[in-house]
Amino acid sequence: MSLDNLEVDLSKELTQTPKPISEVPIEAATRGSIGKSTKWRLVPTRREQEKWDKATKAATGGSDVMLREARRPQGDPELLAAQSREQYFKLKKKLQILTLGIGGVGLVSAYITYSPEIAASFGAGLIGSLVYIRMLGSSVDSMADGAKGLIKGAIGQPRLLVPVILVMIYNRWNGIIVPDYGFMHLELIPMLVGFFTYKIATFAQAIEDALTVSLKRQV
Repeated sequence: MSLDNLEVDLSKELTQTPKPISEVPIEAATRGSIGKSTKWRLVPTRREQEKWDKATKAATGGSDVMLREARRPQGDPELLAAQSREQYFKLKKKLQILTLGIGGVGLVSAYITYSPEIAASFGAGLIGSLVYIRMLGSSVDSMADGAKGLIKGAIGQPRLLVPVILVMIYNRWNGIIVPDYGFMHLELIPMLVGFFTYKIATFAQAIEDALTVSLKRQV
């Protein structure tokens, strides 16, 4: 309406330059808005997401297994103890039989392949191996009585002296009996190989147990 009225002079309003807008309030407002704005989270890539998932599974996998084992019914403690005791006696007997079987095969092989002296030396070591594993079983049995039984078993079963006794027998045999009575000469290396037969039996039993556990997990 003012533009249509010819009596109104608008030259002053048109020629007047607009006032510059202050930059300080804008900067303050911008800083305030940035400070109060929420922090944006970048979307992870597919590789990063896979790494995070793997790390989460590795961190929570052990706790999940523990929870499942805790929730699993344990059964009667006396029955479980009886089953464990029965399994232990079976394992001990099996180790003795396995040691005797492996030693018998080694004895026959040494007699056929080498000489009667080598076979006799291996047989002496095999006897020491059987005595050692028997003493070891007795020491483990004594653990059921607590610390007193453990000390008593360690004192009463000096199984660590078995290889020392074998070396002493070797020295006495070759130094006294062979020159005086003319018996066959014993060899130290076959005797020690025969003594460590129980190690082969223990290793074979451990492999069998590991294969059994892996087959049960696959099933």
